[in-house]
Amino acid sequence: MQKIISCCVLAATVSLSMIQVGCVTRGQDFSSDINWVQKSKTTQPEVEKYLGAPTSVGNSGGVPTWTYGYYDYRLFGDSKTKELKFYWGPDSKVQDFSFNSSFPEDRRRLILKPIAK
Repeated sequence: MQKIISCCVLAATVSLSMIQVGCVTRGQDFSSDINWVQKSKTTQPEVEKYLGAPTSVGNSGGVPTWTYGYYDYRLFGDSKTKELKFYWGPDSKVQDFSFNSSFPEDRRRLILKPIAK
């Protein structure tokens, strides 16, 4: 019985802490300026030097991918996310990339002036 009460108290404490804080952040924030990325020129070591280790790695139709993500989830208010995904060619250079963001400053910038690849 004591063990059950201890677990309930712990669960309640964690729940109250989450409500008080009301947010969860995952990933490392990174600059939204991606003008330094060039298809068929930018290499994996250059990306890693600039951004560090990717948040996740994957494969899209046989093409290796690296994703850099910053996710700021809020219980109250607007959650914000941004992702920069690299698609790698066989020469370990950027074959393609995509950038998506819900941060208001990025939305204003990208809607007014789309980034040319």
